[in-house]
Amino acid sequence: MSHSSAGRKAQPPHYRFRTEAYEQFQTIHVNQGELHYADANGEVVLKPGGVALLREGSAFTLWTERIGYAGVFLIASGMQEPQLRGESSAFQGSAGTRQLAALMAVEAAAPGPGTADLLRNLGWALAWLALRLDLRRHARRGAETGAQAAESARQALEASIYTGQGARKVLSSLGMSYRQLSRHFLRHFRVSPKRYQLQARLREAERLLRDTRHSVTEIAFELGYSSSQHFATHFAAHAGLSPTAFRNRQARTDRGESPR
Repeated sequence: MSHSSAGRKAQPPHYRFRTEAYEQFQTIHVNQGELHYADANGEVVLKPGGVALLREGSAFTLWTERIGYAGVFLIASGMQEPQLRGESSAFQGSAGTRQLAALMAVEAAAPGPGTADLLRNLGWALAWLALRLDLRRHARRGAETGAQAAESARQALEASIYTGQGARKVLSSLGMSYRQLSRHFLRHFRVSPKRYQLQARLREAERLLRDTRHSVTEIAFELGYSSSQHFATHFAAHAGLSPTAFRNRQARTDRGESPR
């Protein structure tokens, strides 16, 4: 059977609560003071405006230090909504959560007929708004993680152009599946890791043809190609010229002659 209640909440200095499997759902909004929150992901200090979303089944620790805190809460048990279970979290709320918390505090300070129902309704509004904010936070965090993964993959591919290793082998050390990395990479660079590595290798080939006297065969082997013919085929598809023709055209350009 489900049950929920809402109202004011406060804890004194040096309060501490720890659980390995929380048995209910609770939202706490800090109006005054400081509430410390910690879970496997780290520690957060909730100051006025901070929100703790304590989900059923989660492990976390709450405590206060030199000063306690005062705020408002909604607590519920026996609920079936999946959003109320899982990992807990703590974060800075929004203008909307602050307004709802302020309304709850005012109503709780001067109760009247229907106060319990009003507080419960305001508490659920606060909880669902906080849950929505948490969902957005996770979406942003996922996007940031994807961007970081894509950049790490790009740097690894750039560093691999002389190794002869394929993209899958190069990226195997980054701690993420090749499929997942490829999805992030394609989203951020609009090209697959394999294609990016080939383009990076051929850009380096252009530089070597332009700035060194290495033979085409030497360049091919330096860049990990199994044969100069294989290299020449890729280079022609990339530059529209054979390696030798590219080098000759670049030499004419350097002498101030018109390219043919």
